[in-house]
Amino acid sequence: MKKYIVVLLLAPVFVACNQKKVDELTAQNQELSTQKQELSTELEAYMKTFNDIENNLKEIKQREEQISVSTGDNVQAPANAKEAIVRDIQAINTLMAENRQKMEELQSKLNTDSKEFKRLVANLNRRLQEKDGELVALKEDLERLNVEREQLTKNVETLTYTVDTLSNAYTSNTETIASQSEKIANQIEALNTAYVAIGTYKDLEGEKVVTKEGGILGIGRTEKLRTDFNDKAFSKIDITKVNDIPVYAKKIELVTTHPEDSYELKRNEEDKVEKLVILDPDKFWNSSKYLVVMVN
Repeated sequence: MKKYIVVLLLAPVFVACNQKKVDELTAQNQELSTQKQELSTELEAYMKTFNDIENNLKEIKQREEQISVSTGDNVQAPANAKEAIVRDIQAINTLMAENRQKMEELQSKLNTDSKEFKRLVANLNRRLQEKDGELVALKEDLERLNVEREQLTKNVETLTYTVDTLSNAYTSNTETIASQSEKIANQIEALNTAYVAIGTYKDLEGEKVVTKEGGILGIGRTEKLRTDFNDKAFSKIDITKVNDIPVYAKKIELVTTHPEDSYELKRNEEDKVEKLVILDPDKFWNSSKYLVVMVN
């Protein structure tokens, strides 16, 4: 009976102790829940910063690729291409500044002991530093490209001027050569051209080709080529191609002077002069390029 009395007396004490323990555990659980929530919020902020930096790096890569395309081998790229490159570089500078700021905030807030998490932050920081180096190299390449582009543009302008100058000179020379060639051709044609007139004295006199000079009282006068002869009464021949002059006359007389050994008369069976054959063209035409044959 006494045992039951003792138990009954101690029961409230045990209940009070248990309640206190429960309250303590509840408080600890609440505190852990709060810490967990804070940690979750902090990790979420970290991950957002990570994602922001990753997205910035992706955009930087895209803009670098655009710059690479714009700075290709096209020497005469439009002016707006250069402006686009400058805008891309400015955007890259802005993104890199944002990344550095986010990394500083991330490192200042980093209070976790997780080696993996610290490794991720360190790796991200390393990538940002590498990207800074790439950006410096990109700017140097762009400056070099601008110098090379300007030099190439000047070279193209110089080459274009040279080509135009040579083209004009070539055109002028071509015209000069054509003119000289025409003059030479005309001179050669003139040297190779002779004039022939054949007819009776009456015909030749009527055509104002010959006249009679000398003699006394009309006796002993000889036929001569007029000084003011009519050019239209003559036929043109090429002395390099024509050596036979058709005559078809019983008797002929050469009014113009030509060496006798430079030609011969070919007669037919009826003893008529069929043609005058030039044996030595240079000698025959040396005295005169005009041949006047008077026939009977």
